[in-house]
Amino acid sequence: MPTFYETDSSVYRPGMTWTRTSREILPFSPAALWAPLADFTRWPDWDPDLDRVELHGPAAVGTTGFLVPNGFRGRVHSRVAEPFTITSLIQHGEIAVRQPIPFGALEITLRLTEVGGGTEFVQEVTMGGPLRSVMVTIIGGDVVEHFDVKCARLAELAAAQADHDA
Repeated sequence: MPTFYETDSSVYRPGMTWTRTSREILPFSPAALWAPLADFTRWPDWDPDLDRVELHGPAAVGTTGFLVPNGFRGRVHSRVAEPFTITSLIQHGEIAVRQPIPFGALEITLRLTEVGGGTEFVQEVTMGGPLRSVMVTIIGGDVVEHFDVKCARLAELAAAQADHDA
């Protein structure tokens, strides 16, 4: 099955948001990919930029938590960041979180759409606010740059689950 990786060519303009959309076709059903996506504490298993994720209750729209990045950024983030909020949670379809950043927000949306023989996995990352260009430099680029690694790890987790279930 062919796969593809795409990142929108959005350009930062003063007074606007920064958005990047990445997508890849994975050879699994949305249900097979949902387990590692819907379990927020497993996000570091597939996201190379995260050290850990903590939820302040069951995963549901409105639940808050902390995304803790790896390394120095994570140590700083743990001390100064406000919690993220789950803004969308549609079984086998979509997860979205909103993380406050100084004078703005980072929004990450993950979508699963069944396509012939697999699932299109889409990651949309949006930053808004007057300091978005600084925040893009600090975290935004990595979130987009490592999408191919995220897809490979999600595929490994889905394959391992399929082997376990067989």
